[in-house]
Amino acid sequence: MSPEDNKNIVAQMYESMNKNVVGAMKEHWTRNMVWDGPAGIGKKHGVDQFEEEVRRPFISSFPDKVGEDIVRLSEGDWVAGTGFQETTFAEDWLGIPANGEKVRVRYMDFWRIEEEDGVRKLSENLVLIDILGVLEQAGYDVEKVLEFVGSKPPEFFVGPSE
Repeated sequence: MSPEDNKNIVAQMYESMNKNVVGAMKEHWTRNMVWDGPAGIGKKHGVDQFEEEVRRPFISSFPDKVGEDIVRLSEGDWVAGTGFQETTFAEDWLGIPANGEKVRVRYMDFWRIEEEDGVRKLSENLVLIDILGVLEQAGYDVEKVLEFVGSKPPEFFVGPSE
């Protein structure tokens, strides 16, 4: 497949993703896909786990989100993109209290494409999400947050159930 063909696979996924409906990704991802996200979200195995543990909470927190790559590149079986999602921070996300305001969630993705049942689909996604940027837009002084976190040993953050 050409680089343009591969970028079109990602573009079609975005078209579905921006409808903000859980379950829409099954058309674009292999059954055993791997979504490897940032700390705080982690790695998800399979499109069902991805939909339930990543997309459902994200859609609930940011119900009017629209993702838009500002750069998309392709080489071999890989496509990379970076951009942002403009949205309203409507419900708490990753323990960050929602503020009801418009935010811009920046991201960077690397997708690998492979064939499944004769159809080329997305099979792996390495993802960076600017969680600190969301904290800042929610009203936090990120420097103070990082100073606080850095001033405590890791044991401080381990709860009694862990």
